[in-house]
Amino acid sequence: MKNFKHPLFDEVLHFNKVSSTSSKAERLINSNTTQGNFLCLAGEQSSGKGRGNNSWFAPAGGLWLTAALYRFDFKSNITIFTGICIHKTLSELFPAIAEKLKIKWPNDIYLSDKKICGILTSNLSNKRYHLIGIGMNTNVIGLDEEMSPNATSLQIELGKAVDNEKVLTSIFNNFASALPGFVEEELDEKYFNQHSLLKGLHIELDTDYDTFRGKAKGIDKNGALLIELKSGMIQPFYAGSVISWTQ
Repeated sequence: MKNFKHPLFDEVLHFNKVSSTSSKAERLINSNTTQGNFLCLAGEQSSGKGRGNNSWFAPAGGLWLTAALYRFDFKSNITIFTGICIHKTLSELFPAIAEKLKIKWPNDIYLSDKKICGILTSNLSNKRYHLIGIGMNTNVIGLDEEMSPNATSLQIELGKAVDNEKVLTSIFNNFASALPGFVEEELDEKYFNQHSLLKGLHIELDTDYDTFRGKAKGIDKNGALLIELKSGMIQPFYAGSVISWTQ
């Protein structure tokens, strides 16, 4: 992976081990060390970041990276867009598990009802950068049951190791191909809803203001989660964490 290159990026930086590729990318931007689009790749992370205050177990063998995109004006949800690209990639590369792959709003990919990939995005508006962090359990087999009881990996599910470089190249091929349309406000919500983990389920959503319960109806064209509340009203939510879901 140390020789990995992709036309989307002006520079690819590889590190054997970092605390977090997202933190590393942010430091590089703030110190004016890099220019244009760049990618931070790590062999492993000691303090991988998850949503909120969650951590992400990131040992050797997985894909741990942050893509830094410069001077893009995204009018819709880049996290949702990235999740769609990753789901499409894994479905294309590994058709045997395609039916078991689902997208969980807002930032996870699930395989066999267990988490396999997380996406964390941020915007450094003063530097005109968007950061897209991706953590994927590809060739990870030593998942700690206490730390990751609801996680799995491609190697565990397929019964064999995968080519990390091929997976990464395919992700960014799909990403770059769909990017112009996404910039023009074209979010493929139909694809997301077709492969949604939560659509049709009764869920509990925790926001900064309150907890909401209802039936997930999918997402809208802006990436907002639509929930049918007890009153019958369908309410869009643009942020929050889904903390439970049932039939």
